[in-house]
Amino acid sequence: MAEARVGDLLVGDVGGTNCRFGIVRPGDLQASAIETMKDDRFAAFEDAVAAYLEMTGARPERAVVAVAGPVRDAAASLTNRAWTIDAAALARRFGLGAVELVNDFVAQAASLPHLPPDALRRIGGPEPRPDAAKAAVGPGTGLGVAALLRAGGEWLPVPSEGGHVELAAVNDREAAAFAQIRRARGRVSAEHVLSGPGLARLHQALHGGAELPAAQVSERAAQQDPAALETVRIFLSILARFSGDVALTFGAGAVYFCGGVLPKLIGFVDPEAFRSGFEAKGPHAEMMRETATLLVTSPVAGLIGCAALARQA
Repeated sequence: MAEARVGDLLVGDVGGTNCRFGIVRPGDLQASAIETMKDDRFAAFEDAVAAYLEMTGARPERAVVAVAGPVRDAAASLTNRAWTIDAAALARRFGLGAVELVNDFVAQAASLPHLPPDALRRIGGPEPRPDAAKAAVGPGTGLGVAALLRAGGEWLPVPSEGGHVELAAVNDREAAAFAQIRRARGRVSAEHVLSGPGLARLHQALHGGAELPAAQVSERAAQQDPAALETVRIFLSILARFSGDVALTFGAGAVYFCGGVLPKLIGFVDPEAFRSGFEAKGPHAEMMRETATLLVTSPVAGLIGCAALARQA
């Protein structure tokens, strides 16, 4: 059970499927008393916070919470869940001196300089340059995108809703699948394809039949099912190209893959093929060859990012 200590910080990482919480001591970045909770257990986010505090006995003085959705006027609505989170309401209910809400991928981006080497796995390409701009791309329940830029000796996170940009097909097979997704969704955003639900949607568009959950698509691919293997291969090809576009957009020297989908598919990644798609940017191919691609394997990167943002405040 966590003790109440002066200056304790509650950190939270709230996605469309899970909430993760921890407590950070003053001056630290690593959280203790980490708990992960299924969103479906709670009618509202405040109920999840209350359950965590009761479970751990923690009595933090302030909070930084990363939310899977845009933050405006100290409030946020989750993109993939009917939750509204209000900083002032959280402060009142739990007696917190200050509550800061940030986009979840702002927190992911803020964590990147502070991750230990064993929390990163390089996907081909070069080692990252320490002071180069960084981009975070995360297929999960949705698709998060953010950047971290160096300015005046400080790391500055840049929020983005880049996961909702339009996605382009590059061959007839993709074009046919995208046409089906467009008829069903009205448009083809990157998130419509490059997410857990997107993997399921892509498989159905490519192969018909009932929509399989993403977990079943990856399980069938692991069993060498040809249809599932094709879906995963096309998904990874699109992800490589999209992440290259993100690197160009932010002038990033490295792209870090976060979220829950790619770790489950990493065994299918051919680094050479992935880098080929990532680097295929015409006149900027040489610059792309110097841009690193890495998988973030730490499940608590978002909490580290929240602590880093609190330290900068």
